[in-house]
Amino acid sequence: RGLDRILLYEGSRGCWWGEKHHCTFCGLNAQSMKFRAKSSEQVAREMAYLSSRYDTTRFRLVDNIIDMKYVESLFGRFAAEHCDLDVFIETKSNLQKSQIRTLAVGGVKCMQPGLESLSLSQLKAMDKGVTPMQNIICLKWSCYYRVSVSWNILLGFPGETNEDYRRQIDLLPSLFHLQAPEATGKFWLQRFSPYFTRPHEYGVRITGPGTAYEYVYDAARVDLRKIAYDFEYELDDWPVDPHVYQELIGLVEEWQRLARSSDRPFLYYSKAMEYVTIYDGRNPQMPTRRRYDWPAAGIIEACNEAAKSREQIRAALSEATRDRVCSEDELTEALGILTSRRILYEERGKYFTLAIPEHPYY
Repeated sequence: RGLDRILLYEGSRGCWWGEKHHCTFCGLNAQSMKFRAKSSEQVAREMAYLSSRYDTTRFRLVDNIIDMKYVESLFGRFAAEHCDLDVFIETKSNLQKSQIRTLAVGGVKCMQPGLESLSLSQLKAMDKGVTPMQNIICLKWSCYYRVSVSWNILLGFPGETNEDYRRQIDLLPSLFHLQAPEATGKFWLQRFSPYFTRPHEYGVRITGPGTAYEYVYDAARVDLRKIAYDFEYELDDWPVDPHVYQELIGLVEEWQRLARSSDRPFLYYSKAMEYVTIYDGRNPQMPTRRRYDWPAAGIIEACNEAAKSREQIRAALSEATRDRVCSEDELTEALGILTSRRILYEERGKYFTLAIPEHPYY
C-alpha cells in the first residue's frame, strides 16, 4: 500500500565522529569506522528515483550518522524544491537552530541525535563530544520545528557519582515541556565497543553473554560468548546510591507520563514591543503567567537562539537598546531571577532560554 510504504536508504557508512573519538559504549561499525559518504547529488538522484519507482515520499536513512554536508546540500535542496517528504535520520546532537530548521523544512520528521545524557561528566565518560547545553538546544528547536526526537538517558557508566545523578534530577523538571526520553537505564555492553575491547581500562568485568541468548540457542552446542553481541557485566567501582538512581528513573517516568497526558507541560514566551510574557506550565497543576520588562525581556530574546556568555548578553542588550545602559548589578539581578525561575539554563558561564517562542516564523 503506497500510503504505508517506507523505503530504507543508506547514504554513508562508518562514523566520522567515531574516527576521532569512539563512543565508549558503542559497538557499531565493527568492520570499519572509516566514514564514506555518497555525494549529495547522488543521494538526491537515487532518492528521487526510488520515490518515483515505489510511489512514496517516506524514507528511513539507515546511516549511523549522516554526512553533515547533507544538511544544506541535500535537505536544503529538498526544502528549496518544496518537497513533501517524511524522512528519519541519525545525527550528532550539536546542531544549531538554523540546521534544525533546514532539516525540518527539507522533510526530516524524526531524528535520533544521540543525546544519551544531560550530565556533563557522563557525556565526557562516553566520549560523546557534546554538552548538556547542546543537547538542550537540540531538544528545544526540534520541538519548535516539530521534529520528533528519538532519545534515551543512559546510566551506569564507570566513574559516575551521586552528584552526576542529582544534577540531572535537578535539571529534568526544567525540561518537561520538551520531548521526553523514550527510555532510561543502564547501558548495554556491546561487542566491539571500547568497554568490550578494553574492559580493564574502564574497570569493567564481563561476566557472560546476555541472558537472552540461552533461551534462543543451545548452550551445549553453541559457544554463546562467540556469537553474543551484548554481554552482562559488573563495574569494579560504582558508588552511586541505589535510591538516587531510582529517583532519576522515577523522574523520567513522570516526564513520560506528563508527555502522554491530555494536560501536557508547556513553557513558551510571547514578545510585545517593550516586554516579554512567559507562560510556564511545566507543572500543569500550577501554571503561571509572568511579564518581564527590560533588561530581562532583552536577555530572554538574546539567549533564545543559542547560548550566550555574560559579555555576549551585554553586547546584545546594547545593540538592541542603544538609548539604555544595563549596569552590572541590573544584569546580575536579571540573570539570577531568570535562572532561579528556570527560564534560563546556565552551563559553565553561558545562558540559554528554555522557553519556546510563540512566534511561528522565528
